Amino acid sequence: MKKIIAYILMLSLVITACKKPKEEQNNPDNSNTPKGTLMFHLHTYIDEHEVDLYNAVYANDEGRSLSLSVAQLYISEIELVKLDGSGYTIPSSKIFKILDQETFVAGEVPVGNYKGIKFKVGLSNSDNAKLPSASADSAIFKHSEMWMGVSAQPDGYVFMNVQGTIDTTSDLSGAMIPFTYKIGGNLNYKQVTMPEKNFSIMENQTEYAHIKINYNKLFHGVQLNDINNLSVLTLSDNSGVVAQKVVNNIPTMFIYE
Repeated sequence: MKKIIAYILMLSLVITACKKPKEEQNNPDNSNTPKGTLMFHLHTYIDEHEVDLYNAVYANDEGRSLSLSVAQLYISEIELVKLDGSGYTIPSSKIFKILDQETFVAGEVPVGNYKGIKFKVGLSNSDNAKLPSASADSAIFKHSEMWMGVSAQPDGYVFMNVQGTIDTTSDLSGAMIPFTYKIGGNLNYKQVTMPEKNFSIMENQTEYAHIKINYNKLFHGVQLNDINNLSVLTLSDNSGVVAQKVVNNIPTMFIYE
């Protein structure tokens, strides 16, 4: 009987040891592994036009006029895909993208050959529940325009804040109408998988991922001549039909330069 009990206890320990979080599975102890640095170079676009200034009017590919007065978002859980399909998740990787800043440190990455990049737009459930002052990432959480309410809690953070004006007419000849999309909520934490593109990380060297963020893509499938479709402001709004169309368009915003 003692032998049976000892065997059961040993089996339980083995099973428990095998259950590791995804980030730990992707990232074995590699403290002695040579590393390089991955940088993100993120450009703001409206179709073929790079946006250099807020409130400047650009024409999208169909000739519709569009301007941006706010274009900000969080990127987190950056993962590199190895040639064999396995992944390496950069620990604690977070980026707060604003128009005026294009270059960001994604993190230190083991030397090797990779074929892809994945990330999420927004913040994890745990980060979305934090107060800015209680987080090691308070520098990027303290921006009140990225809070879903008058404070960061209890409603959490705005994952993507996009505001501006757009011509909503069918013949592209009308006045510019304001729009505001404040996307947030744990269910709207959206995965982005970039197209496969081989690259290498070299020891003590820096590799850049040049990525365009095309904000015109957000309007795909949105009926623009209904003013109710141009506003997502609250956490409650984020469960509506319009918000879900915008959220589902997020992965299409990102392409390599």
